[in-house]
Amino acid sequence: MSDKAIRRRITRDPALAVAVSVRLGVLALCALLVLTDTSGSLTPELAALAAVAAAVSLPLPASRVTALLPLFEAAAAALIMTASAMLPEPLLPYLLVPPLAAGLQSGVVFVIATSTVELVGLVLGRAIGGEVGGRAQVISVAQWVGLGLATGLVGAWARSAQRRARLESDTYAAAHGLLTRLRDIARQLPAGLDEVNLAEQVLGSLNNAIGFDRGALFVRGESGPFTTVAFKGTERVDLTPSTNEGLWGLVWQSGRALQRPGMFSDLSHGQRAVLPMRLGDRRIGLIAIEGDSDRPWPARDLLRAAAMADDAALRIDTAQLFSDVRALATVEERRRLAREIHDGIAQDIASLGYVVDDLAATSNDPHARQALDHVRGELTRLVTELRLSIFDLRSDVQTSTGLGSALSSYVRQVGSDSGLTVHLVLEEAAERLPIEIESELLRIAQEAVTNARKHAQASNLWVTCRVEPPKGFLRVADDGTGLGEPRPDSFGMEIMRERAARLGASLSVRNRVGGGTVVEVGLGGATVASDGAGSGRG
Repeated sequence: MSDKAIRRRITRDPALAVAVSVRLGVLALCALLVLTDTSGSLTPELAALAAVAAAVSLPLPASRVTALLPLFEAAAAALIMTASAMLPEPLLPYLLVPPLAAGLQSGVVFVIATSTVELVGLVLGRAIGGEVGGRAQVISVAQWVGLGLATGLVGAWARSAQRRARLESDTYAAAHGLLTRLRDIARQLPAGLDEVNLAEQVLGSLNNAIGFDRGALFVRGESGPFTTVAFKGTERVDLTPSTNEGLWGLVWQSGRALQRPGMFSDLSHGQRAVLPMRLGDRRIGLIAIEGDSDRPWPARDLLRAAAMADDAALRIDTAQLFSDVRALATVEERRRLAREIHDGIAQDIASLGYVVDDLAATSNDPHARQALDHVRGELTRLVTELRLSIFDLRSDVQTSTGLGSALSSYVRQVGSDSGLTVHLVLEEAAERLPIEIESELLRIAQEAVTNARKHAQASNLWVTCRVEPPKGFLRVADDGTGLGEPRPDSFGMEIMRERAARLGASLSVRNRVGGGTVVEVGLGGATVASDGAGSGRG
């Protein structure tokens, strides 16, 4: 192996580089001690140790044999130290090297094994030579072997820390590569990776192929309940798919498309069918279609529709994965914005408030003090708004924090900061909705609460949340001024409707009897009151 190759191998293996450096340093220390030793010449033993150190420092390709080199080094060092008549005290520091090399290169088990080889080799070697030595020599050997064990354990810890850092770096590198490929591929896809758009295209293609009056596409999340992704021919979907009941269960368990007389909502006439969406051996969702005609779909057409559903499964599942990645990125971005607002503009405005306080305290003009007090009040209001915005951004559902807990924490904090009296009703089943659905419902509730807090001049806030998957119901009501004329810069209501549409949920916004506004969301068949007309807030 050339010098250049050796240097490259050492550079790529930090553990080997550290071990070689320690060997050189300890050998130099042993040489210095030998030169100053007056008990006798240990030059041959020192030369032998140097030869062993050189042999085990060769940058060999990583293998099981190289992992055993520290054991060989420990045995050789013990043998060399037992060759002289007296215990070679100047050479004992070298007992630190083999355990450290074992820790850096192989881990804790090899550290213990190497230290054991050193101790047993020294004791047996001296005993065989008839030179066990006195108590002082035994203590000296035990001390150096113990220090070697401790040094090796430190090396093993450093190795573990380095491996964790390398694994994290490799994980980010892999994620970077995958995201780069995803971006490039997504740019080439004709329909993108929006699951709602893809699902609507699937329903449109099925309708062109076999014809139906109403249809809906459902995807089953990891936590169990089905989610309505898209529907066609109807303004809302009240169906509740099940994996083990009725026509839904038969299709899900058999993996075959089936049809039955009667519609889902009225069995007296019409025709209905359920198609599985299969991705290999895995089912990812169901497609429900129904027609007003009593004539069943031809078996050949139903088979073709099932093949189209299977073909769409990969696209829908890919879009779902992309949606999960996007949701994670959104959570990180919301937290980053919250940190920037808190550390930036919120601190700056709070500092301005202190400046205004100083000016008001030193001013002798009553009109100026009054104006400064007004400015101080506005600054306080802005800081409060920013604090609530930060809380909005940081509020989210987690694996360990469900919709009820996140919503309760949010409305109580907002009520405390804004002076609203909050009346909260939570009814949650043991089973949760999918996290992405809970997140959307929480955002709708936040928008409704923000409207009530900022625009309604309300005193009371009533929040009701009932969850029994796959059904969910959310109601936010206030006793404020009610609906007014829409503002040209108002997008809150449109955003709520878009979020509800993504869930396949019904949304109702209306005036409250007795004054105020009511926002209701029904999911999975949960009913809400009829939608009110117009919206002048948010």
